[in-house]
Amino acid sequence: MNFLKKHPWISIIVIIHFVGLIGLSLPFFREELLPLSSVNLLITALFVFFALKKENKHAYWILAILFFMGMAVEILGVKTGFPFGEYAYGTVLGPKLGGVSLIIGFNWFYLVVCAVAVTQYLTNKKWLITLIAPLLLTLMDILIEPVAIALEYWHWELVEVPLSNYIAWYVVSIPMVLLYLRLARNPPKRFPAQVIVVQVVFFLVLNGVL
Repeated sequence: MNFLKKHPWISIIVIIHFVGLIGLSLPFFREELLPLSSVNLLITALFVFFALKKENKHAYWILAILFFMGMAVEILGVKTGFPFGEYAYGTVLGPKLGGVSLIIGFNWFYLVVCAVAVTQYLTNKKWLITLIAPLLLTLMDILIEPVAIALEYWHWELVEVPLSNYIAWYVVSIPMVLLYLRLARNPPKRFPAQVIVVQVVFFLVLNGVL
């Protein structure tokens, strides 16, 4: 209880992911909880946004830019197969724009913020952050892909996820990280880094049970 009082935000994130982990691991709860996946992602994105907004006057611009950049490249990918490969979103993640679930734009936003936060614990040099943070984002996608496919968040035309997807994740993430670093005068570190740790545990466990 003392931890909950001192760290309410990350406590809520942990609880939400724990409930989701249990529910998605059990087949008889899975169908009931799947539609709430987008709610989980939205809550996580909002909490990361609030952490960003505390000390960054451009927080709304950062959210808008990363959201639309993420949506634009995803719509391009769904419509043309470039740059990720041939894939399509299912119905689990809610409303779509151009064939892409809207929550994916928020997902790009908070993953960029979280990846930069983790990288800042390794280095303060922006050029290194610009190279390392996209690598962390790509590693997260490698971790997420098997779970997302198993839960029908999206599906690929090929049996295996193409290498082009991971290359594209790295390349696409670079300008996002650059813009974020340019606009965020004081990027938050602790909370976004905690969020990514929770998500790594979440997807690692689901990779083992699904």
